[in-house]
Amino acid sequence: MRGNDPLIEVLERNHDLIVKQQVLVLGEINSPQLMKLLVPTASATVVTDNYVTATNLAAVMGQRLGHSCFEVASYKHIKVIYAAASDPRLPEEIGPVERVLVFVAKTKNLNQHLLYTLQHKFHLNGTPAKITLIGANDAGGKSADGLVKGVASVYKHDSARKCTVFEGSFDHYEASGVGLKDCKLPKDVTVDGLTLSQEPGLFSQGELDGGTALLLQAVKDDLKTPEGPVLDLGCGSGVIGLSLAKMGCDHVVCTDISATALYATQRNAKRNQLEVTTLACDMLPSPELLTELHLPQSKFKYIVTNPPFHQGIARSLKETQAMIAAAPQSLSADGALYLVGNTCLNYGANLQEAFAQVKELIATPKFTVFKATLA
Repeated sequence: MRGNDPLIEVLERNHDLIVKQQVLVLGEINSPQLMKLLVPTASATVVTDNYVTATNLAAVMGQRLGHSCFEVASYKHIKVIYAAASDPRLPEEIGPVERVLVFVAKTKNLNQHLLYTLQHKFHLNGTPAKITLIGANDAGGKSADGLVKGVASVYKHDSARKCTVFEGSFDHYEASGVGLKDCKLPKDVTVDGLTLSQEPGLFSQGELDGGTALLLQAVKDDLKTPEGPVLDLGCGSGVIGLSLAKMGCDHVVCTDISATALYATQRNAKRNQLEVTTLACDMLPSPELLTELHLPQSKFKYIVTNPPFHQGIARSLKETQAMIAAAPQSLSADGALYLVGNTCLNYGANLQEAFAQVKELIATPKFTVFKATLA
C-alpha cells in the first residue's frame, strides 16, 4: 500500500467532512494512513475487497485477519470488513450511516454495485446520509458524481494533487432505499459442462478469456492422470480450480486477493456440486499458512495460473516474477507449474531462471502456455 497517497492527502485537507460523524468508507483504499484520519470520527466502518488492504488496515489496529472471503476486525469505534459486495453477511455488520465516503475505483462498476447493495443503509434515523466522493482524475475522479446521479445532489468541493472531491447528500432518500441503480451484471459463463456465475469487478466479464481457455486445454491434454493437491492461483470466479476438480484432481485450493473472487468461487463450487478450498492471500500461500489452516498438504503437486496484469503491466509483472521465483518452494519434487501469459510478456525467461525444465505447451501470437518442472 502506498505511503504518500494523494487521495489520503486530499481527504486530510477536507478532514472536517468526517470528524465526529458515523462514516462508512467504501472503494479503492491504497494507504493505511486512512486509519489515522478515522480516529476523530464518531464511528467508522471500512469495507474493502482487497485482502492486502484489509490486513494492513487491521494491523494498524493491532488485529489479525483470517483467510476466508469474509473477515472482520474492530478496535474501539473503527471496524474493517473484508468482503464481497454481494455477500449477504456484509449489511449485517454495518450500523447507522451519517456519511458515505467513497474512494472511486478505476473499475466503476464495482463502486456502483457496492453502493447499490448497501444503499438501504444510507440514512441515520430517517435523515439521508451525506456523501463524499474522492477520486484521482485519471481514474474517473472528474466524473465520480455520475455514480449517484439522480439520487444525490453533489457538487465539486475540492481539487488538488490531480484528484477531485465531490460533496453532497442523498436528498432523494426513501424508506425503501435511495433508488441507486445497479451496474450491468455479467452473464453466466459455461465451460465444459460447468456453469459459472460472475461478479462485477472480476476479470473477463461474462466470458471465458482466451488465455484461460488455452491454459485449460493444455492442462487437460498434459495431465493424463489428474491428482492433487492443486493450487488455482488468482482464482477469479473459479473456472480453473473447478475445472480441475471436475477432471478428478483432489484437494484443490483456490486463492485470490479479492473477496469477490473467493465468494464467486464458493458459490460456483456449490452450484456445480464440486468441492474446493478457498483461501484469501496475496499470491502464493506459505507452507506455514497451509499447515496453520489444517489443510491436508504443505506443498502442491500442481500450480495452475493465469496471473493478472490488468492493473498495470509494470506492477503486475513484478508480482508475477516474484511468484515464479518462489513457486519451486511450493511444489513437490515431481510437481509442475502451468502458467499462461500474453506472449509479449516473455515469462519464459523468468521460468527458465527458476526451474530445471520449461516447455511451451501452446504458443500463439497472443498467448503462451508454459509447463515448468523441477527436474
